[in-house]
Amino acid sequence: MVQNAEEYTDDDFIEYVGGDFHNLPFKSDSFDHVWSMEAFYYADNPLKVIREIRRVLCSGGTFYCAVNFFKESQHTHEWQDIVSIDMKLWNRDEYREAFREGGLYIAEQDTIPDEGIEIPPKNEFPTKEWESREAMVDRYRTWGTLLTVGVTP
Repeated sequence: MVQNAEEYTDDDFIEYVGGDFHNLPFKSDSFDHVWSMEAFYYADNPLKVIREIRRVLCSGGTFYCAVNFFKESQHTHEWQDIVSIDMKLWNRDEYREAFREGGLYIAEQDTIPDEGIEIPPKNEFPTKEWESREAMVDRYRTWGTLLTVGVTP
């Protein structure tokens, strides 16, 4: 993933570091913001990850956690069948509770529709991947991405 990220960036002021998010290789109070996109549900110990993120955030720092694989988004549940790594399937409340238990205040939580996916007209369904237009709308427009934002005290 670090190699992929480096290929997208040509800014000399941006540096990427690979590591285990259970044990981040940074000093305490090092960052104002931490962003996780489609990675958090791979954590063996999610609470430890949140506490570790809390450790590296400065006071008032924010943790933005974005996931598409969550309980309310029924159409993503099949991902576990095609991924060989155990994935944590949490609901919105479980994310909120874990953030609180990990030492973060909940600043915001919402689903963000994925407007980047074009949804064909109803008469073009079923498709290879979707039985109905309603199912596709549910996945991308209703549930999209769950974003939970935590703030350090």
